[in-house]
Amino acid sequence: MKRALVLAGGGVAGIAWELGVLRGIQDADWDLESSLAAADVVVGTSAGSAVAGQITSGASLAAFGTNPLSPATRGPSARAGRELGRAQAAELARFWP
Repeated sequence: MKRALVLAGGGVAGIAWELGVLRGIQDADWDLESSLAAADVVVGTSAGSAVAGQITSGASLAAFGTNPLSPATRGPSARAGRELGRAQAAELARFWP
C-alpha cells in the first residue's frame, strides 16, 4: 500500500464539508482529485465512511452536488469546504504522489 485517504466524521455537516473540500480540489486540479479518490485505501469514520463510499462508487463528485436540497450543495459547511479545497489543492499536490 502506498497511499491512503482517511476521512473524519462530523454528521451531515461533515459529509457536506468533506464533499465540499473534494469538489474544491477538483475545481483547482482535476487530476489531483481523481488521484485522491483512487488511493490504495479510502476509509472514514462515521460521516467519512459515507463520503468514502460515495467517492469510491464510480460516480462523479458532480453527481453528489446536483440536488439543491442536499446538504452537500447548500449551507456554510459545503461552501467553506469547497473554498478550503480550492485554496489547499496546490499544497496538497506537493505531498501526494
